[in-house]
Amino acid sequence: MPCIFNGVPSRVLVLVGLLAVGGCQHFAQGNRTADYPISKQFPQIYQQQLQASAHWQLIAHNEAQLLVTRFEDAPSLQLTPVQSNGNSAFHRAYHDFLAEGLLNEGALLYEAGEDAKVEFNIEVLDFSTRSQLNLPPGFISSTVLSAYIIGHAVEAWSNPAALLIPAAIGADFYQYMNADSATPNTEIILTTRVRQDARLVYSHSSIYYLRTADTGLYEGGGAIKVRGPVVL
Repeated sequence: MPCIFNGVPSRVLVLVGLLAVGGCQHFAQGNRTADYPISKQFPQIYQQQLQASAHWQLIAHNEAQLLVTRFEDAPSLQLTPVQSNGNSAFHRAYHDFLAEGLLNEGALLYEAGEDAKVEFNIEVLDFSTRSQLNLPPGFISSTVLSAYIIGHAVEAWSNPAALLIPAAIGADFYQYMNADSATPNTEIILTTRVRQDARLVYSHSSIYYLRTADTGLYEGGGAIKVRGPVVL
């Protein structure tokens, strides 16, 4: 016996609900005479998160490989010692890891006298709290279907196993929504350059997430967030 609400069968209510959900959209969608452009999200991409010093070594070695392969022959680069005072832990470690990677890639490193100098810029950005991602496709329809199945299972307790179906759907959705780690609000832009006299011969930037609690590891003294070029 189907469930009836105020004389309306539950199946009709479910159908009306689905039609209502399908009709919910921005009022300007498909309107060629909208007064202003509608914002559009970028396609979903993934961005790596720095969580350990081993990650610092990995990105420095990767940068060294990119830098050396930019030149036909192994470059001769100026490498000066880094000062420990006023520089962040990431600054000092990245300097050493980058030097290690350049040597592994066959670059010739000098403390002075070379025209080609390696420098890098560290910029830490703090964004406002990010909103959650949009619901995945099929979420609303599977929720309605789950409610429909639960309603029928309650009506016919002779088949309580039917309750396992919405439970499985809920478990799958939870697994989907928690497949990735939470998105931090803090990012770092790391740019590595090679200058030869007044000429810029190499530049490459990488962007990474980092935990807000670790920001002090990336800021020298914690005074400023945007650091100028640093000569290796």
